[in-house]
Amino acid sequence: MAAFAVLTAGAALLWGYQTDDTWIHLRYAKNLAERGEFAFNPGEPTYGSTAPLWIFSLVFLMKLGLAPLAAVRLLGLLSGATLLLTADRLLARLSLPAAWRPGLLVLVAADAWFLRWTMSGMETPLAGALLLVLLGPAVAAGPTAWVAWGAAWGLGTLVRPEIAVLAPTALPWLLWLQRRRHPGRAAAVSLAQATAGWLLVAGPWFAYARVAFGRLVPGTAAAKSYAPNLDPASLASHLTRSLEQIGVVQGALWLGLLFVALRFAAARRRGEAGGEGPTFGPRALALAGIALTWAAALVGGYAVKQVWTISRYLSPLHAPLLLAGAALAAAMVRRMPAHADAARRVLTATAALALLANGALLAVKVRPYATTFTRGIEECFTATGLWLRDNTPPDAVVAALDIGAVGYASERRVMDLAGLVSPEVRSLGRDMGFEAMVASGRWLELEVPDYLFDRTLGPPRWAGRTIEGVDFELLSTCGIASVGLGEAEPWTYALYRLVERGD
Repeated sequence: MAAFAVLTAGAALLWGYQTDDTWIHLRYAKNLAERGEFAFNPGEPTYGSTAPLWIFSLVFLMKLGLAPLAAVRLLGLLSGATLLLTADRLLARLSLPAAWRPGLLVLVAADAWFLRWTMSGMETPLAGALLLVLLGPAVAAGPTAWVAWGAAWGLGTLVRPEIAVLAPTALPWLLWLQRRRHPGRAAAVSLAQATAGWLLVAGPWFAYARVAFGRLVPGTAAAKSYAPNLDPASLASHLTRSLEQIGVVQGALWLGLLFVALRFAAARRRGEAGGEGPTFGPRALALAGIALTWAAALVGGYAVKQVWTISRYLSPLHAPLLLAGAALAAAMVRRMPAHADAARRVLTATAALALLANGALLAVKVRPYATTFTRGIEECFTATGLWLRDNTPPDAVVAALDIGAVGYASERRVMDLAGLVSPEVRSLGRDMGFEAMVASGRWLELEVPDYLFDRTLGPPRWAGRTIEGVDFELLSTCGIASVGLGEAEPWTYALYRLVERGD
């Protein structure tokens, strides 16, 4: 009950929060519901969303009569509640002190990034819930239902494409656990069953994607990543950023686990850590192995592919890491009874510190940002889109870097300068870099839109300019305090009419 009270309080604090990507999901859902096509621009099917299952779910809720924003908020809350229920089920199966379970569940619920993205209308909490489902066999007593596990893998693939890669990295640990528990079960049969479950769920979508889009990987993956880069400086920069994103909500817990590990090591050296058999049982080892493997694969993969990580990409890892840390800590505390009270006091203190840190992050950073940014979307993005809807012909084309709210409200075809839903732009942007492509005006070689909704730091950059024989006529400006939570500088958005010389 305490965990759901935290979720309810977080929902109240962040009610109304939306991102521009929320509106990308909603435009896809609207076109799927009304036209039967998976497309951002009507008549142009594109794999510009990483979460087809999220969009299908939105369509279902909208068909029931829910308004678009009501649908995403309800879906987020249901996904967040599912994550908490799944975490509670896993905690009940772990060998933990009875007093730990409610506190750990509150820590899962109080995670500031979890609360933020649960209320954002994005797919993050559903991805986190499915990762916990995939973690289930590590703590289950009976045999693994591999077809069902594969189906969960397939569902996860349709929520975040990274799960298509993450899930198989758990298989060595799960098969090792199966070999210990059920020596007669063949690993090859288990793998075949898991693959069959995945194909049953994800196979039809990938067949459709290949036919409709000519690709199996979302365009967003190509637009937001680059060729592998093993330069140490680049890797260090990206790894540091990702670890900071996780550490800001879990760092205190890591300190508690480190203290217990050091105390346990010292106790073992002095012969004060007793007990027969290995310290960590198969469940704890498998759980920790999977969580750490997932963290290494995801954080390392993002670093190698030069992905600019935000908390939304990493948040699904938090609950698995928390459960794994708890299992390891409990195993060490049991083995050193002479030091158990001190270890428990430190763990309690660091858990309280983590709760305070997340509460402060939510109140001081996340909520003010969510309020300001949502107002900016409504007063800048949506207002511009409504002006375009009311003052331009239906066949007008709008180029934009932030396409969600403008595209949804304007009901106009959008040329996406970030390349998510415009394949030609994506190809050019990957060749020369998206910032350089936009700043140079090279995108005009692909198509001359009727309007441009641009963003920049400082004053409008295109006013009165002529590029490639195209005049930029400034129509209006608006601003947003910051596009990202960690950004301090305000962004200027400007709407231009583009006029080709000779028109």
